[in-house]
This record gives sequence, structure tokens and C-alpha cells, in this order.
Amino acid sequence: MHLHQLKYFVAIVETGSMTKAAERCFISQPSISQQMRKLEDGIGKKLFSRIKGKLVLTDAGQVVYEQATKILADVEGIKLRVSDVTDINGGLVSVGILPTLAPFMLPSILTELSIRYPNATVTVREEVSEGIIAAARRGELDILIEVMPFDEAALTVERLFLDDFYVAVHKDHKLAEFDEISIDTLDGMPFILLQDIHCLARQIEQYCFNERFMPKVLFQASQISTVKQLIALQYGISILPSICIDHDADSAIRYIRIEGGKASREIVLATGRDRYLGPAAEHFITIVKAQYQAT
Repeated sequence: MHLHQLKYFVAIVETGSMTKAAERCFISQPSISQQMRKLEDGIGKKLFSRIKGKLVLTDAGQVVYEQATKILADVEGIKLRVSDVTDINGGLVSVGILPTLAPFMLPSILTELSIRYPNATVTVREEVSEGIIAAARRGELDILIEVMPFDEAALTVERLFLDDFYVAVHKDHKLAEFDEISIDTLDGMPFILLQDIHCLARQIEQYCFNERFMPKVLFQASQISTVKQLIALQYGISILPSICIDHDADSAIRYIRIEGGKASREIVLATGRDRYLGPAAEHFITIVKAQYQAT
């Protein structure tokens, strides 16, 4: 049994496919299949069953998966500790963050981090929830900035703040003069929303469903910046989180509070349980809490 075999095995479990796992690990599919056969031969048990064309873990495979993720996390911890010993002025910090948070939170955090740790190597994984949570459990990330709810297993989670939703309209829109409106007011208006791959899009959709409101979706974008650009061009309106509000008086977009106070998402900070964090990573967390944790 070798570390690279465990890495390949975990990739197969988390992607659900030999092909996707091979792409993630930058090797060929025949090579990853060969390594899995060797791993199974070494353990003496089948790790996967194929049911209706899908790879499913056997009981033995589930045990190996649980232990493999721990082993890979421990190996990453060793790398971090060695880095801190050899580079006391820097070290490594690995962060996973949602695309709907990264452009609004990271610049100020990283700027402050660089003051104390100018030589720190910071890697950022900007990806949807499923990807960065899986990476954290594999020990590939020190810190997550995420949105609830998600499976908190193997993670320590601290609440940061509630990110309220606002109706975003062009400054010349007929609703722009209001400070607060009912969601029903938006009936029939053309909406620009994020694609469903984002948990923010799913949360806004769930909020609308709970309020028995069906937005008339004209366009779906992959980034908040695109949504805002289209609003500025008067293509439609949207529901956006407060984290992305422009505070520039010359902004073409106006943000209107939604009546009822139920529209928001919960932003949290998460780390792996028992994971070693170097000084730079600890300071990163201190900065995040100072800037964003509600008192």
C-alpha cells in the first residue's frame, strides 16, 4: 500500500468515476485502474462494486476510505509543520472559499496577513461547497470560509455573520426609491440569477419557494460580477447578498431590503478537527474573525 494509491482511491470515491479521478490526479485512466487493482490485491478485499454502472464502496472500501482520508490529512500536517520550522517568517496557508465570497472578503484579509507574514505562501481554492468541503476532509485545506448548512463531520465550525439578501435594481428602476419592499412586489419582473451550481443560487431559490414567489428568470450567470454588470445595463433585477454591495455613491445599482427579515445566508469559518495550523494560518483566522465575526 502506497500513499499515491490512497490518494487515487480517495479521488475515485469523491468524484464517483475512474475517469474524473484520473483527471484530478493528472494521470491516465489505465494507470489509475492498475493502481486500484494493486491496492485491492494488497488489502485482499474488493473496494468497489459496480451497481447500475456506478462505482459503490464495499464495506471494506468504506473502512479504507475513512482511514485513507485521515492518513492523507496527517501527511499534509507533517508538510505544514516542516514548512513552519524551515521558514519562520512565512509558512503555508491553504484556504477554501466560495466564489460568491472570495472577491469580497479575500483582498482585505490577504493584505493584512502580508503585513505580519510577507513571505507566507497562500494557496486559495475558490470552488463550490462540495469541492472545498471534500478537500478539507482530505487534509488539503487549512481553512474554509463557507455557508451553512453542510455536513460538519470532521470539521470545527464557527459562525461569522449573517449575509442578508437584498433586491438589486438599476438606480433608475421604479423600485429604486424604496428602502424596503415585499417580495411580492417583484412579480413578473425579469430576473438575473446565478447558475444553480452555486449554493447561493439554491438558497435564494429556496427562500423564494418558502415565500411562494416564483421569479421570472431571464438570464443565469456564473459570477456575481456578471449579474451586477447586467443589472447596470438594465437587463433586469436580482437578489444579491449584502457582502457584494457597492458603497460607492456613483454605483448604478441600488440595494433594497426585503420585508420580513428572513432572507439571509449564514457565513462560517471551518477548520479540520485536530489539524495542525501554522502561525500564518492562525493569524489568517484571527484576521477573519476581527473583520467579519459578529459580536
